[in-house]
Amino acid sequence: MKNRIKLLYDWSQWANTRWGASALFICAFADASFMPLPTPMFFLALTLLNMTKAYKYAFSATLGTLFGAVAGYSIGHFAWLTANGEFTVLAQFLFNHIPGFSESVFNNINTQFLRWDLWVLFVASFVPVPYKIFSISSGVFDINVFIFCFATFFGQAIKFYLLAFLTIKMGPKVKKLFEIKFKFIAIIATASIAVAIVVYRVL
Repeated sequence: MKNRIKLLYDWSQWANTRWGASALFICAFADASFMPLPTPMFFLALTLLNMTKAYKYAFSATLGTLFGAVAGYSIGHFAWLTANGEFTVLAQFLFNHIPGFSESVFNNINTQFLRWDLWVLFVASFVPVPYKIFSISSGVFDINVFIFCFATFFGQAIKFYLLAFLTIKMGPKVKKLFEIKFKFIAIIATASIAVAIVVYRVL
């Protein structure tokens, strides 16, 4: 927990530079394609420390996730399976190094795509699961790329702009909590998970 707090503290230093939005874009890109990073938490850290740029950060996070998701889609489409239908070395590497991503999870997502199609990507925007799992899977399952980009962009935009809006509304009180060992992270994370579960069950 202390390491995570320190990581968030180090990341928050970007809020005081002109490179904050660019750093968030890179983080979101990596998170949606090949590297597990807590992009929503980084987004909240930047936004709480520089609320005047909240919507700018939301745009950067959304765009970074979209481009990263396209990269993840490409990985799934071109480099996930061999000609014999077996997992490639790259696929095995990601299975072993992305927390929560395994062959069973991959197969389960395939089932969800067959059942819910486009709506899986919208729900994935709010579920606390790495989006790269869904972007790579979309490429493997040959989901229509235009539908994939549409669902990714709007799903992620709704999430980040909503977070930006709520952060601004909560204002200085939340910022104060943020400065006291980031206790707000646990509250927001718990609430996000609860909302995600409700939305998932409803859909």
